[in-house]
Amino acid sequence: MEKKLRTPHATRPSARKSAKQKTAFQEFWRRFKKNRLAVAGFVIVVIYILMAIFADLFFSYDFITENQISNAFAPPLTTAEIDLNNGATAQHLYILGADNFGRDILGRIIHGARVSMVIGFTTIAFAGIVGSALGAIAGYYGGKIESVIMRGTDILLAIPNILFALAIVAALGPSFQNLLLAIGITSIPAFVRLMRASVLTLKNQEFIEAARALGARDFRIIVRHIMPNCMAPIIVQATLGIAQSILSATSLSFLGLGIQPPSPEWGNMLSDARSYISYAPHTLLFPGLAIMTVILAYNLIGDGLRDALDPKLKR
Repeated sequence: MEKKLRTPHATRPSARKSAKQKTAFQEFWRRFKKNRLAVAGFVIVVIYILMAIFADLFFSYDFITENQISNAFAPPLTTAEIDLNNGATAQHLYILGADNFGRDILGRIIHGARVSMVIGFTTIAFAGIVGSALGAIAGYYGGKIESVIMRGTDILLAIPNILFALAIVAALGPSFQNLLLAIGITSIPAFVRLMRASVLTLKNQEFIEAARALGARDFRIIVRHIMPNCMAPIIVQATLGIAQSILSATSLSFLGLGIQPPSPEWGNMLSDARSYISYAPHTLLFPGLAIMTVILAYNLIGDGLRDALDPKLKR
């Protein structure tokens, strides 16, 4: 009997697409990890994110908000007696010392990381979605729509972010939700301008003309063809924007218009500690270092992403 020759099955389009995406990610990661500073920043951010997620495993929220006046200004690496909720006492090691109310500074920094990360990711997600959508519409349609969107963007850019956020929070009142709204709104213009510029360079490309010729609607062209090709600069801007959002949140809290005490937040920790810098500098030093390291880490990641995603640098 003659054996039937088996013809190899054609590679499925989904498999080819998956392999292509995997290869693209491997190339991106290869380029990204060459930047050692960016990798160091990535590691620092991962540490802060893990601290934020598992903050309750390190210190309970009740413990870092309750006063232990007898241990006020305890220096770092001091073991002192603390009062428990059931009336008993226990020995506790203040690794980074205690603040003016005897609260553990390390515990408040860890729980403050949760607040800062939520603010950073939430506000930039909101600003990225709204700003990218407005920028894509302005760049694709042009005309009066573009004029209205871009003039509104120019007005927001004419006002310093911190002043505009101060005005919003002062008008609506200091609260976590109002803080998110203020920072989110002030972060939108950067995404609008960046997305519009990217769309203007793509909307007359041949693959867009081909999609129009095949009868694709404007919404499909924008969502499926234009916006995915504009993601590289948006991702870089989002990374840098998270750092700016965290800095804005700490600034507003420092001025008393953000997260209110006794809730742990790096900005209000600095505000409480500024009066005691002469004889308890650790109360100001460690929250300041936390802010500095996380802002620096996000900026290093942004630089690394820019280098890894820039098509001009791939040659």
